[in-house]
Amino acid sequence: MIKKYLVLFTLIHGTGAGAQTGASALTEQDFLAEMPIVLSVSRLAQRLDDTPGAVTILDRHFIRMSGARDLTDLLRLVPGFQTTTSFETDAPMASYHGRSDDYSNRLQVLVDGRSVYSGYLMGSSGVGLQTLALDDVERIEVLRGTNSAAYGARAFRGVGNIVSRDVRETIGTAVNLAAGENGVADAGARLGWGDSGAAYRVSADKRGDSGLRGAFGQNQIDRFHFSSHHTASGGHEWDVRAGGVDVDAGRGTPGDVGNNARMRYMGARFVQIDWRAPFGDDQDLAITASHTENKIADAFAYLTDAVGAANYGMPLDFSGLDVNDALTLQHTVRHSPALRSVWGTELRREKIFSRAYFDTREQVTTEYARVFGNAEWRILPTVILNAGALVEQSGLGGDTASPRVMLNWRLGEGHTVRAGVSSGFRPPSATEKFAAVRYYGVDGSLLQTTVQATGNIAPEYIRSQELGYNLNLPSAGISADLRVFNERVTDSIATVYNSDPIDFGNIDNYRITGAEWQWSWKPTPATHVFFTQTWTDIAGVAPPVDPFDTQGFRVSHGAPRYAGSLSVMHTFGSHVSVSMLHQRAEETALMSNGGTGPLYSMGRTDLRVGKTFKTGRSSTELALTVQNVDIPYRDGDRKFYFDRRTMVTMRFEN
Repeated sequence: MIKKYLVLFTLIHGTGAGAQTGASALTEQDFLAEMPIVLSVSRLAQRLDDTPGAVTILDRHFIRMSGARDLTDLLRLVPGFQTTTSFETDAPMASYHGRSDDYSNRLQVLVDGRSVYSGYLMGSSGVGLQTLALDDVERIEVLRGTNSAAYGARAFRGVGNIVSRDVRETIGTAVNLAAGENGVADAGARLGWGDSGAAYRVSADKRGDSGLRGAFGQNQIDRFHFSSHHTASGGHEWDVRAGGVDVDAGRGTPGDVGNNARMRYMGARFVQIDWRAPFGDDQDLAITASHTENKIADAFAYLTDAVGAANYGMPLDFSGLDVNDALTLQHTVRHSPALRSVWGTELRREKIFSRAYFDTREQVTTEYARVFGNAEWRILPTVILNAGALVEQSGLGGDTASPRVMLNWRLGEGHTVRAGVSSGFRPPSATEKFAAVRYYGVDGSLLQTTVQATGNIAPEYIRSQELGYNLNLPSAGISADLRVFNERVTDSIATVYNSDPIDFGNIDNYRITGAEWQWSWKPTPATHVFFTQTWTDIAGVAPPVDPFDTQGFRVSHGAPRYAGSLSVMHTFGSHVSVSMLHQRAEETALMSNGGTGPLYSMGRTDLRVGKTFKTGRSSTELALTVQNVDIPYRDGDRKFYFDRRTMVTMRFEN
């Protein structure tokens, strides 16, 4: 099947002449222009109103003024997103339009183009979201809606692309510190050096706090990141990145036999090389190679003699390791002033080592082969057709295909409507396909099998219909985007609780409908108002067949019926800045362990005031941030609460 589609994409791609404006030719001015340029939607560099979907961009200024300490804390402000800061099942995670389970595995998260999900954690990107410190982030691009047509399996609900700061713009030193309530103690440093031919940056930081009220233990994150950019004759460029993150966090409940309180380690290491080269004025080639390792260390003692006194205190170990290697080739061409295309292929190998999940000391290996292609055809000066598809072959999902067609029509200057259809897929994770969780006594005898995947499971699919409207009025400082959606999910993968032992299967079919919009107003360069609203309805979920089955409830109510946010930021001429961020979500189930209890609503307001002192090239900012000045709200689990937190931060740059 892959060979057949290779021929198809070769015909779509073809050859041509003209002027190429690929990603390698982009400059900072492209991102500061009146109409932003985004890279992560179709894999083509496109104006925001030309993209085949709804996009939210959070830039570095917004990130700093928000007072956030975590990427997840920013994604909660994106229309349609749900987040939790809990470390109970995973690192803090985010999902779009609900359906997160204990792991958020239906959202593709890219860090500088590298997929950061963990195969061991069923495809979750929780740890991956901790890869970069916020001070190293240039912007966050979020496509709201399935993007399997460009990225494959993990982009089932959408894509979040975290873009780091250009190494050439961070020459010098930077130090930041934070301290405050709830044990907040953060520290970070950055050093950059080099010139236009070669530039380098190293950064390290530590983030710690006492976590949510009701959760066990302290949380600490340690990060190290190296990045370099190199240029050579002929326009050749390459980047080298490497780094790691260590997460030590508490989980469990004191005295709970099956989930006793303990500290758990989650860590990642990676290296990535990106190479780009133009071929004439009309095309370029990009190659990316990456190696990522994710490690989990999670064990505690079984403190009951229910299965025999001899087994009292035996260790329950849920540790594991997954190793991912990926190679991507991407070719971009401008065939004519009216037609551009990109095509490429990705080869990926994932290996998981976990006796706890698979009852084997051998590795569980999955190989992926993907071929993708997208074309942008300007049918008329005011009409653009985006069309593309991705085909994937894997040991977990077999052969799958995901097409997309979107028409963008510019009604007038600053007014664009779009309409289109797309489909996405998600094959089962290795756990959902091969899991075998068995417990053995100290004498080696089999005590119990709690999970036994039969492997009788197919990929889940989503088919999305979308109407959209993009508004951009630079003279008034106004931009907005509206998305009206109808998303039908079939063969959704879920846990089969009425099976003994537990299995996984395709048991859900449901529909997600609604509307969401975002509005940004910058009346002056010093003021920014960002407003979002979302209305979501999830219908058609089958009723539970077992009283212990809570996932149907969480699917039906995984997204709030109404959610909104308002962010107001202003900088005075005296270099004093103030920010207010308010978020509201109504009638939603909690993201993990929510049971079938009542639906919850939450409100949160954050306040921040800062003062910047400048001396020559150096600048120092002192800021006071109060998170959640409202009443405490439940976060992730009904027994966890996010309380008010006040902290002071200091940032020095030279």
